[in-house]
Amino acid sequence: MTRLNHIGIAVSHLPRIIQLFSILGLNLDHSEDVPDQGVKTHFIPLPKRTASIELLEVTDSEGTVAQFLKKRGPGVHHLALTLDSGSLEKICEKLKSHGYRLIYPEPKRGAHGSKINFIHPSSTEGVLIELMEETD
Repeated sequence: MTRLNHIGIAVSHLPRIIQLFSILGLNLDHSEDVPDQGVKTHFIPLPKRTASIELLEVTDSEGTVAQFLKKRGPGVHHLALTLDSGSLEKICEKLKSHGYRLIYPEPKRGAHGSKINFIHPSSTEGVLIELMEETD
């Protein structure tokens, strides 16, 4: 069976990204030097739940994903994290209070009937992070 092992993010300011994931309830587990690759790796484990691969097909040539494709071409667009029910607004406020930039002033409706917001890549070492809260 194939499963997601990890998502590698090249960073230029490690403390800031560790703070971000800590606010989201994901904490550093361990670090390891990999001299052959010229890096030190830092692992933040994700909860043991099933994840999926979302393929984004453009249906609006003026939409944000269409703009992403025009600028960067095909590739990884974002990382999505599911939050506990009722916590999205609180997390968004906490992120704003720590200087993180959000895409939307207020959460919006996303796929699967969830409430969503995104943390702007300028605040996350270049990775667009979607925060999702499932609704009943």
